[in-house]
Amino acid sequence: MSDFPTPQPLLLENLTSPQAGEALQKIEMVIIPVGALEQHGPALPVSTDNLTATVMAQMTGALLAPKVAIAPTIPWGVSWHHFGRPGTISLKPETLISIVIDQIDSLYRQGVKRFMLMNTHGGNNAALALAAERAKRDLGVPLVVSLFGYTLLANAAREVIGPESIGHAGGDEAAAVLAIRPDLVTTSELKNAVMQPDLQRVQTIVTAAGGSLPVAMHKRSASGATGDASKASAEQGSEIIGQAVSALTAICQELLELDLALL
Repeated sequence: MSDFPTPQPLLLENLTSPQAGEALQKIEMVIIPVGALEQHGPALPVSTDNLTATVMAQMTGALLAPKVAIAPTIPWGVSWHHFGRPGTISLKPETLISIVIDQIDSLYRQGVKRFMLMNTHGGNNAALALAAERAKRDLGVPLVVSLFGYTLLANAAREVIGPESIGHAGGDEAAAVLAIRPDLVTTSELKNAVMQPDLQRVQTIVTAAGGSLPVAMHKRSASGATGDASKASAEQGSEIIGQAVSALTAICQELLELDLALL
């Protein structure tokens, strides 16, 4: 997954200051990938969400350069619910919000008017939605979109692998990491991880009503994973990521074409 289409993605972190100044004259939108550093069961690395966020953003950026640039991935998220397993590093929601707003503020001062927060960890969703609202309200940034990019991966995985694959460190994420960094996967631990049935039933009811029920992951699953990862493969991962990038690229194109005066 290290090969990018031509042109290459425009990565802000790799530019010199003069190069950044020149690029900013052409940049119309910046994608800020947001991941997490948290346990992903016995098979996948704690960097799983960072890997998927970075690859999705950079592959999309490669298709849309030089109009779209990619900011450095924010590698920590709101992951308190994974403290029951080793390896997790979490931010408070307020900390993540501050980091995101400061990053947007820095680039808005340099002329960027469109931003996408491209997130692959569900625990970040509430904080990032609030960060987008504050950037709009307090900074006056014309366009800030908070997007749960994992949804795009999961949608593709339902078709490519099957709905039973969806989960935390499930077949969807396992396939993606096998495609990106197979050396980080303990393949012998790729199994069908079952969620505690009573919690699953109640969470399904609450979610269907538009609500949320915070539960620590070690209470939901003995292994720290959910979903069937036993059938995951690198080939499936490449297909899933490709479909997700196509969907993400289409969304970005819509945002690029949107008249900012409407906002």
